[in-house]
Amino acid sequence: MTSRERVWAAITHQPVDRIPAMIWATTEVRQMLLEHFGTDDWAVVEEQLGVDGIAHASLPYAGPGFVGPDGLAAGLWGVQSRRIELPTGGSYSERTHAPMAEFTETAQVEDFHFGSPGDWDFQAAADFCRAQHPHRVVLAGYMAPYVDLWNLFGEERALLNIALRPELIEAVLDRTMDYRLRQHRMLFEACGEYLDLTQVTDDFGSQNGLVMSRAHIRRLFWPHYKRAIALAHEFGLKVYHHDDGGIGEIVPDLVEMGVEVLNPVQWNCRNMDIEWLKREFGDRLCFEGAVENQSIIPFGTPEDVRAEVRKNIRVLASDGTGYICGPCHNIQSGTSLENVLALYDEVRVSGSFG
Repeated sequence: MTSRERVWAAITHQPVDRIPAMIWATTEVRQMLLEHFGTDDWAVVEEQLGVDGIAHASLPYAGPGFVGPDGLAAGLWGVQSRRIELPTGGSYSERTHAPMAEFTETAQVEDFHFGSPGDWDFQAAADFCRAQHPHRVVLAGYMAPYVDLWNLFGEERALLNIALRPELIEAVLDRTMDYRLRQHRMLFEACGEYLDLTQVTDDFGSQNGLVMSRAHIRRLFWPHYKRAIALAHEFGLKVYHHDDGGIGEIVPDLVEMGVEVLNPVQWNCRNMDIEWLKREFGDRLCFEGAVENQSIIPFGTPEDVRAEVRKNIRVLASDGTGYICGPCHNIQSGTSLENVLALYDEVRVSGSFG
């Protein structure tokens, strides 16, 4: 099978010749692998590791620029951030300005300038999808209402307002999701038959469970999820949902609404038992990730990593499909080369059915 055929078969619960693999790694781990394989081409690394993966199309912004309160350039809707360089060679982005942080009234939301949903380079995304489609399953789009909230308010203010000013939150969600739905309709129309998946996604989980109650999530977010999932299905797309942490409490809701791929399956978090997930939802969900990345991949031995891969394949692919194997988050700086190589070698060894 080709990588495209293998991943699509896993997503659609058809037989596979071997369990497909994906990779998710920090900049420094990617550099380590490039040096190990003596190349500057990431595609060579993926080929050597046996990575199938999903091709993620970016959607470049092409509209008028946003400006922050300091007069400097800002991202979408005026959100500002700075890049923090790490001693290990990696980096991360830290928000410095959330434009709605001080909002208390819905009238302020009504007056806020969101710009046009058409201010994006849909053709660039479509060109990427067309080029990748013969080789990979292709994903484009990112509808994440809670992520938009925390960018506009900051995480702490977003959570406080969910509890104290739900009418303010509802007003913002109405505006942001109207924008996102119009934006994504244009994206899906541009990409056409060359697009397979889209993200309707968020980060509702923490190590010990949900970051807010299931009741709050159902009341505030699920109406918008249903609109987004309906749009995806209107275009014949599968729905991919990324959600770190202990989200087991809302997995039944996600499945009922039409989510078809669940990433990253952090089984060491609360309510994320993989045997329960496969037993209850394995006929409707394809699982992606699951190889434990807080202790086993960075700190275990190569055999520990291999045993972890074998366990996940045994459980999440117990019916021979419905699983894309890989780390449950970015492989982190400081992880040994031997552990990374062991992970992907074990997928080839234990995940083959030929």
